[in-house]
Amino acid sequence: MHGSRWLAIAVLSCSACAAPGAEQGTSSTALALQAGEKKTSTDPAVNVDAAAMADFKKRVDGYADLYKQLAKGDAMPRETADPAKIDATKKKLAAKIQAARANAKQGDIFAPAVRPVFRRLLAPELKGEDGRDTKAVLKDDAPAPGSVPFKVNAKYPQDQPLPSVPANLLLTLPSLPAPLEYRIVGQHLLLLDTDADLVVDYILNVITT
Repeated sequence: MHGSRWLAIAVLSCSACAAPGAEQGTSSTALALQAGEKKTSTDPAVNVDAAAMADFKKRVDGYADLYKQLAKGDAMPRETADPAKIDATKKKLAAKIQAARANAKQGDIFAPAVRPVFRRLLAPELKGEDGRDTKAVLKDDAPAPGSVPFKVNAKYPQDQPLPSVPANLLLTLPSLPAPLEYRIVGQHLLLLDTDADLVVDYILNVITT
């Protein structure tokens, strides 16, 4: 599984290739990528929020390392068309992660210093006409109100849709290692382990109305 930014690249690149003016679309994608990479860079020479970004990267990489240690044996996700096997593997993996992170709490990944950075990164993408379109996409894919628990180590409900994150938002956020993905539920940002269907961390009220 690739990180969220690579998903955004694929979406935008395919869109550009399928439509007239592909060169212009590709150029726009490249510019968006460059702008996003600068805003999320861990290099203090190019980004005033480099320290917060570096700390965030260290924390998500730490989770990814833990995942690799635990996703083994009967808890290792494998390609299969059998829903029962997929569900059994998810449950075993989730139980191992929950045990290993028994004392995990909000802010272990989204530390206080990085939360305002995420809000600043997302705010420009949610303004104006384009912002209205983005919010409409988020609303269309939204799970039922109150159905998703905002609690670290909680299971994402199987009977609720996983809301897609518009590509313009993914491009402005730091890339993530597998199996982590961003999801936006209502006004809140979830960090989700999609192999175990676990809430890893979250930021409340990251989206302003």
